[in-house]
Amino acid sequence: MRDVIIVGAGPAGSYAAYLLSKKGFDVLQLEEHREIGKPVECTGLVSKRVFSMVRSRSMINKVHGANVYFPNNKYIHVSKNEETIVMYRDQFDKDVAAMAIENGTDLRINARAIDASVNDDFASVKFRENGKIQEEKTKIIIGADGVNSTVRRLLSNERPSRIISTYQVDSSYKMDDQDDVNVYLGSSSSRGFFGWAVPSGDITRIGVGADHDTAIKYFKNINKNFNDKILGINGSPIPIRYLKKTYGKRYMLVGDAAGIVKPLSGGGIYTGMISGKNAAIAAESIIDREDFSEKSMSLYQKLWRSEIGRELYIDSKIQDVFSRLTVNDRALNRLYDILSSGPIIKQINRLGDIDYPSKIAISILLRRPQIFRYIVGSL
Repeated sequence: MRDVIIVGAGPAGSYAAYLLSKKGFDVLQLEEHREIGKPVECTGLVSKRVFSMVRSRSMINKVHGANVYFPNNKYIHVSKNEETIVMYRDQFDKDVAAMAIENGTDLRINARAIDASVNDDFASVKFRENGKIQEEKTKIIIGADGVNSTVRRLLSNERPSRIISTYQVDSSYKMDDQDDVNVYLGSSSSRGFFGWAVPSGDITRIGVGADHDTAIKYFKNINKNFNDKILGINGSPIPIRYLKKTYGKRYMLVGDAAGIVKPLSGGGIYTGMISGKNAAIAAESIIDREDFSEKSMSLYQKLWRSEIGRELYIDSKIQDVFSRLTVNDRALNRLYDILSSGPIIKQINRLGDIDYPSKIAISILLRRPQIFRYIVGSL
């Protein structure tokens, strides 16, 4: 019997596999695709924190700021001394998986989980590997298999309550400004979210997210600014609300499978790896105690929520308000007038953090409470 079976080989699952294997646990990891990291469904923009957790050769570019465009075609520029990293996401996934394999993880590719079950004595995962159906028993299952998680569907039946659709391309357009990301706000750029253009060396990643709408129609409006050859199309649903319960008897859900994603940006690499880390910590304790009850498994949720739960909760409330503003161009333009003042830009530059954005939002509202009153009045 395995100690842990991890379904999915994205950063969350592979980081959990790496930490558990490093501790000497018997870990089987299943990846449904024929190649780790493919298909690419991510912009690949992360903080330096992520690269402090993983040895990776995936870096393409470093950016330090953002140009945030409003419906009036004006923009505010924010920047920090600390860099944000643009990476090849498929290479990054391979690098995390390699760390797991180096430490003893039994990783199987082209191995799709088709069934999972739990009982008092063990858990079980049935999977199709290279066309052959196999089944393995385990003490714990970790579902790291994305927004449409098979593990979640079979064992939990809960689904993230808010999911953003996205559409993104790799464009042959090379941005002159390689140090700043472009962000696009307004009713022509998105509904409930935002559009983006990320300088990625010789190409540009251009995309948009939309809530309860088709993202591609907004993408066309943003792409007019570039209008160059499209080299590839990707994108996937992004869950921006975490599940009420990310665990159960003998199982845990991490990353997108649990909706543990940054609500304001849709970024899931850092939060996924944090959840993977805490799943590994919880699994070690649970296996040592040999108590696989639902109550025992709740340790996992306590751990990840103590680390990033407050941030995700506050960000989700901010996102609720922001999503309603995105269809109100007049309110967004007025917000530009308020935010473009020198003191607020300096405050954003000083406190901005892509992993913990609530710090700057709360700071601005405390300093300029009229912004809150204006937003409430606009809604």
